[in-house]
Amino acid sequence: MQCKTSQVLDTVRKTAIRHAMLKAGDRVLVGVSGGADSVCLLHVLKTLQKEWKIQLEAVHVHHGIRGDAAERDADFVRGLCKQWDIPFTLERISAPEVAEVEKVSLETAGRLARYRCFHEICERRECGKIATAHNQNDQAETVLMRVLRGAGIDGLAGIRYVRADGVIRPLLDVTRAEIEAYCRENNLNYCTDGTNLENDYTRNKIRNKLLPLLQEEFNENILGALVNLSRNMEEDGTFLNDYAARLYRRINSPLPKKQPVVLDIESLKMVAPSIRTRLLQLAARDAMGRDYRAERQHWESVCDLLEKETGAQVMLPKGLCVAVRYGWLAFETPKERQERTEFSDTVCEMAELGKTYHFPSGDVTLSLKETGQVLLPNQMLADYDKLEGLVLELRTRRKGDRIAVYADGRSRKLKDFMIDYKIPRWERDSIPLLCSGNRIIAVIGCRVAEPYKADKNTKRGLVITYGTADESRRDYADGGTD
Repeated sequence: MQCKTSQVLDTVRKTAIRHAMLKAGDRVLVGVSGGADSVCLLHVLKTLQKEWKIQLEAVHVHHGIRGDAAERDADFVRGLCKQWDIPFTLERISAPEVAEVEKVSLETAGRLARYRCFHEICERRECGKIATAHNQNDQAETVLMRVLRGAGIDGLAGIRYVRADGVIRPLLDVTRAEIEAYCRENNLNYCTDGTNLENDYTRNKIRNKLLPLLQEEFNENILGALVNLSRNMEEDGTFLNDYAARLYRRINSPLPKKQPVVLDIESLKMVAPSIRTRLLQLAARDAMGRDYRAERQHWESVCDLLEKETGAQVMLPKGLCVAVRYGWLAFETPKERQERTEFSDTVCEMAELGKTYHFPSGDVTLSLKETGQVLLPNQMLADYDKLEGLVLELRTRRKGDRIAVYADGRSRKLKDFMIDYKIPRWERDSIPLLCSGNRIIAVIGCRVAEPYKADKNTKRGLVITYGTADESRRDYADGGTD
């Protein structure tokens, strides 16, 4: 085995150990395009397979472009896997269709669809890792491309060695020159994609024109310099992201199972801009999914909300609405907005003792208070005898609802009552009410109307239980300004 072969294998071993890429028993799906990089990767992993005690499978994604050349690439990879006795899967996609539907470039569409295929096959074949053939030159090109786009720390960190979704890059510390030398020394054939020599794409222009220029006229080790930049940014970014993740758990809603996701505005004001943006990104991904992305100007518009009053809001990509709600910044998804808009007042059931009723905001159960029974944090008490002769029902609010909040029986609009109790707008239409006709007996989780409250003369109490004792639905229960 020649010098470059042993050097590449040693580099991959060190990279895999340093970044904890693999463990014995792992089943690895290798993305193989047929080019030098992916053929080298597959051969390296095959060479180290027994040493690492891993299982290999290969996948080739046909992007629906490049015509006969793409078919030849697919046939080549199929034959290579058959020769090396590696299970093979061919997936066909249409990158042009993806680009049209998702309104992205053809290059971006191909990448998105390719990784979707990888994950689908990985799940289907029960593979725990996905190996791609990104190398040190790819890293330098990516960093340069992001410099040109004005990326921040996370962007300049470049290509990650290991991603949270199981993608690993064992060749990321190996240069393209070393890969080509490895292929020559091991007599490995590979396909050459002619489009890589064309300058139609930004990455190709950087690879074929900008990097050579920088290397020749400014820094002959520009490759190493850009890789060092990415490593420094990754270290700094990891620290900031870890700090932001810990802080996010503290300033997120005290009711983590409630929707939408909300963050405490005063806490957001106190942190540095770099941390604040990360907190906003975490909240948006919590609401919309881990792949959610927005541009810098979007986060700046959200930051502008921190000085505004309740009701102010901005719309982010994919219909995410961020709004100010009584000291909280709420991240409301399109589905949540639609459900709130379309929720009708038809949720109405006759109330019976001992029966559990299901509402969007939680379950409700009515029961009689037993002697010596101590109320739990998620229970309210009304005077059962004061309800004699009334037909009880459970429903949500209706236009014109009022609740008696004064000792003399005077009432207020239910809407004003909910505003005073700082009940978020998105919850108001789903809060259950115990009523008798148009008469509100209790806003469940908040307050029993004054005429029906239990007092020292109460002989029979009606216990209203909502949610569970260890997860009370609202921190504004038994509060308010009345």
